[in-house]
Amino acid sequence: MQSGLDVAPQDPATNPEQEAWCRVTTVEARLEHQAGQLTEILNTFHELRLYVEQRATHTVPRDAGPTTGQPADAAQTPAHSDPLSAQSFTCGRDRLRPASPDSFDGEREKGRAFINSCDLYMSLTPDAFPDEQTRINWVLSYMKGGRAARFAARTLRYPNSHDGVPCFGTYAEFCTQFIAEFCPRDEKRKATTTFKTPAYHQGSRSVDEYINEFQDLAEEAQFPDGVQLVFRFRHGLDPRIEAKVANIVDGRPSDERVQEWIDVARLVDYNTRANQDFRSAVTKTRTAPPPVVRNPGTPAFRVLPAPPSRPVAAAPSAPPAPASRSLPPGVPINIDLSRQRSGTPIICR
Repeated sequence: MQSGLDVAPQDPATNPEQEAWCRVTTVEARLEHQAGQLTEILNTFHELRLYVEQRATHTVPRDAGPTTGQPADAAQTPAHSDPLSAQSFTCGRDRLRPASPDSFDGEREKGRAFINSCDLYMSLTPDAFPDEQTRINWVLSYMKGGRAARFAARTLRYPNSHDGVPCFGTYAEFCTQFIAEFCPRDEKRKATTTFKTPAYHQGSRSVDEYINEFQDLAEEAQFPDGVQLVFRFRHGLDPRIEAKVANIVDGRPSDERVQEWIDVARLVDYNTRANQDFRSAVTKTRTAPPPVVRNPGTPAFRVLPAPPSRPVAAAPSAPPAPASRSLPPGVPINIDLSRQRSGTPIICR
């Protein structure tokens, strides 16, 4: 029978050796657990990488997919491999995520831009397009409205009525038909005609805008580089800039290389605008009034306000002149009476 006072177990803190041994054991157990977790994470990541690579090359079997179990080649993968090594991450183009092209409705003015954006996307991600039909079908997937949607529907239905033969054997054939259907007609003729009119001249536009349009027209007109192309570039350029470029003594561009004229014209335009900004700043500085400098010891003069002016009394106006009295009517004169008196003889007395 135990007594009422039970003996408490000994606190490990009272035994330093036992406490240290417990801590070492705990640390070892945690390290082993973390090592196991790290190995499992690396194996899973390696399996995911293989799965993604197989998906990119379209060689994934139907039952393939990432699992949490041990991969088939896990024995060849060391558990201590560096997760930041080149084998664990893909680099370069595999990490690119280019912007997808916009949906196309068949408008001719947008056809060239659409096919260019598709070509750019496929050139940045070549592994995603292993064959010609994949490229064609991918472009058709963005033709969703108007004439473009009807064209895509006809192309996709074509193999059904031709024993599985695709409508276009190569992507080049598809692009040729696309240009004929959805790009502006007679681009070469229109561009050549534009070069014969002042419509392509620089005018009030900037040099960069003029150069961009000129390069597009030269490409559409299929003008070869040479004297004729340089002549047309000079003819449409701003006469002031053209004269400065033509009068360069050292480093003048060749009359057979239009790209040299383009580079020098841009440089001259930049220098001209920079000089105009400088002259404008200098003119503003010269026209500004000089600041008033006052010595610290000189007291500032106080300008008193002018006294209020007294109101000027108006000059008295002269009284109005009295009206002149009219003469009374005269007595009528009897002319015959005077004549009669003159005829009477005068008697002297």
